[in-house]
Amino acid sequence: MENLNINNQTETNNLSAVRLPRMLPLKEVTYHTGLSSTTIYDMLDKRSNRYDPTFPIQVKLSKGRVAWVESEIAEWLGCKIAARVH
Repeated sequence: MENLNINNQTETNNLSAVRLPRMLPLKEVTYHTGLSSTTIYDMLDKRSNRYDPTFPIQVKLSKGRVAWVESEIAEWLGCKIAARVH
């Protein structure tokens, strides 16, 4: 019986060590980037003159629900900040 409890504790500890990516809905992406939702979708559309291949692609979570990986948005913003002309 004790052995089962030890195995359960080990599994629980391993699961708590896993870091899940934080997903941002469109509203948060618009807030953090200062871009409108229209601009964001234009930046993802290869046929748009606003297309930006460096902008992170959204993740389809379910039918009708998408989100962006927070770390990818942060990295994209960091690149924009680093690339600015002083």
